[in-house]
Amino acid sequence: MNLKSHKLTIITPTYNRKDLLKKCFQSLMKQTCFDFEWIIVDDGSTDGTEAEMRSLLDAEFPFSAMYVMKENGGKHTALNAAHPYIHGKYVLILDSDDTLTSNAVETVLNGWSKYDANADIGIVIFLKQLSDGTICAKGKAEDIVMDVLNQKRICNVASDCCEVIRTELFKKYPFPVFDGERFLAETALWYRAGVDSKCVYINKPIYICEYLEGGLTKSGKKMRIRNCHGGMYTSYLRMNHKCALKERIKAGLLYVCYGCFAKISIAEMLKKAKGCRCWTLMCLIPGTALYFYWKPLYKGRE
Repeated sequence: MNLKSHKLTIITPTYNRKDLLKKCFQSLMKQTCFDFEWIIVDDGSTDGTEAEMRSLLDAEFPFSAMYVMKENGGKHTALNAAHPYIHGKYVLILDSDDTLTSNAVETVLNGWSKYDANADIGIVIFLKQLSDGTICAKGKAEDIVMDVLNQKRICNVASDCCEVIRTELFKKYPFPVFDGERFLAETALWYRAGVDSKCVYINKPIYICEYLEGGLTKSGKKMRIRNCHGGMYTSYLRMNHKCALKERIKAGLLYVCYGCFAKISIAEMLKKAKGCRCWTLMCLIPGTALYFYWKPLYKGRE
């Protein structure tokens, strides 16, 4: 179906998730509000996803949808590839192995309606839950305008949430791409967007997640080590002075550690850490020690 103007754009990057996409699609069919468009970006699947999706989208249904095929490059490159096709005012990223609650779109648009006129707010954050109904995280603060970089600390939230971002902000910060690397955490978007805007946290679950074996969430640490330049980049963003001290310390250690995995010299690490060079220097010894501790544990994954 052709895409037309809608308030919300839901982007689903996918790779070899043919069967799970049906469940994702069904959750969109059950929405109480259809003021959204769905963009599926296939990151070079080889399991017949293309035929399955073209067949699925050939029927009539109450929302607009588009299927986009690209060469394999990782989830972050699939999100970049969606930019030209976005017509919505806000963007929600829905992974292909996850689903939305039936009132998700309605909840998102109702939430945004209270804050849309405030140009300082670029992201509204909702909750995720597991398929058994367990809430992944529930913060202590709600409907408070705050810095994106300190959202988890202020709200006392340690787990993943579902961020819904203004489209212009999403497009302003495309994910950087590092040669030979196919993973970059979404932190690369949220932390850069946080420099320009603030966020609001709403204690309502709209997103149902499944942490599959082999999925990006469960493979986080080894994925970052395998894609260490991206790991360095996101760690650098988290060294921002607006972040809590504990997070900055952790980010500094990881920045040095990933730099060691990337076989980058100390001089190059300091050069790349513009604005955080003193912090990097303080983390050099413990960060290098962390590298030597992790190296035998993740041998062969560098």
